[in-house]
Amino acid sequence: MAADEAPDWLARLYEEHGATLHRLAVLLGVEDQATRIVRSAFLALRRRSHRLIDPVERVFFLQEHVVHLARALRPAVEPLQMQAVEDPRQEELLTSLAFMQPRSAELLVVSHYLAVFGPDLANVMRMSVRGCNLKLEAALEELRARVDAPTPGSQPGAIESLSQELTAALRSAARLTPAPDPGMFADELELIADDGGMRFGVRSVVALTVAAVILGLVLAALTRPQIGLSAEPSPEPENTPTVIESRAIPAVVRNSPLYYVGRDEKLYRELRDLQSTGNLVRSSLEALLSVVPLDPDYRTVWGPGQLLSAEIDGDKLVVDLSAEAYATLNSPVAAERARDQVVYTATELVGNPDLRVFFRMDGGRPPEGFDSSEGYQRRGLEPMPAVWISSPRNQAQLQVGTNSIIGTVKPGLGEPVVRITDLETGAIILEATAQTTAGENVEGWRVWTVTTTLPKGNLDITATILEGDPPKPVRENKTVTVS
Repeated sequence: MAADEAPDWLARLYEEHGATLHRLAVLLGVEDQATRIVRSAFLALRRRSHRLIDPVERVFFLQEHVVHLARALRPAVEPLQMQAVEDPRQEELLTSLAFMQPRSAELLVVSHYLAVFGPDLANVMRMSVRGCNLKLEAALEELRARVDAPTPGSQPGAIESLSQELTAALRSAARLTPAPDPGMFADELELIADDGGMRFGVRSVVALTVAAVILGLVLAALTRPQIGLSAEPSPEPENTPTVIESRAIPAVVRNSPLYYVGRDEKLYRELRDLQSTGNLVRSSLEALLSVVPLDPDYRTVWGPGQLLSAEIDGDKLVVDLSAEAYATLNSPVAAERARDQVVYTATELVGNPDLRVFFRMDGGRPPEGFDSSEGYQRRGLEPMPAVWISSPRNQAQLQVGTNSIIGTVKPGLGEPVVRITDLETGAIILEATAQTTAGENVEGWRVWTVTTTLPKGNLDITATILEGDPPKPVRENKTVTVS
């Protein structure tokens, strides 16, 4: 362990990722073993902490450990079964996973629930990058073929849209699994000495040793090649690294949600790659104070202050900011916008819509508008705009050819009209009504998509919807470069 590392780093890591990893194990079909698998992953990480220093690398280690213990403890030919969800489209997607080859279904679950792709996914799955990409592409095509028939709420077509829907469906199913009590692992975490050793009592040593031996025997039996049972060929030895600590992983937090305020005073989200720290919530909230949005129509209403601390305890997040951060928030409207930026960023990052945020200033009482004794929570879609373009993001670099424009619209507002304009010539390349789902996703939005062929050039993509009485046009736009 690094000399300047907090002694409770493992407990903090468990608070941030324990629930997600537990639910991942449940999605992979080992609900009865999920608690034991997650505990094993964290204890294994502790033993390697002097070699695994980077926070992001530690998270990937935990994900890899959970995935492969779950795969080892579940028969390879047993199909995945998901809990039923209320949304018809999401239920259609989850049910279709049960009819796929189990290993293909597992790859879809891991990639879309954890939102990891490319080299990161290949490392978690212990596969070559090329092999992993090919298998994932084939799995998505198989899933698309299974659900492509039009049904109520169905959105056949674009793979990008299908991926977004699958992610929402998996997260809906995961929420049906109660998050484990952080206290159930606390006793074992307290037994870990600050100097890197273990301070277990005699009974604990005996119990953990016996458990380790039994787990080793079980894994050895389950992972031994079985003729006639494997659904796919065994991986080549070179695709299974034995020294996983040696791989280099960029020290960034990928696709971290940041909520900014638009020119219309509504709340908009950007997904950004941020420098990693030991606290993912702190990393994102610091970015709200310092990272300039990619979209010039967005801004942060917070002043140029400092985030002093961000501590989570169950459903409670305490955010302590310097006085400079609050300095420009001198109206009720500005305070509400600033609160929403923090609340929506934090709740989405930790996956807890019930999170209550409490504010502090320099360790003491915050200004008026931030001093609720009950804390502040999400307010549904109320602070959001009527229509959103979620993909591509502003300043995205696209390839010539078929591309999908994906976004969301509030329920009850009809279908957006999407216009694509060449910024150099002013020519309108496309103007079409977006294909929109009949049902709402887990966050309450209706998802829309337009798939078209884009030419080379600098393009403006605008989505327009009518809102209000009398109806007035509401627009959202992105600028992209196609080469």
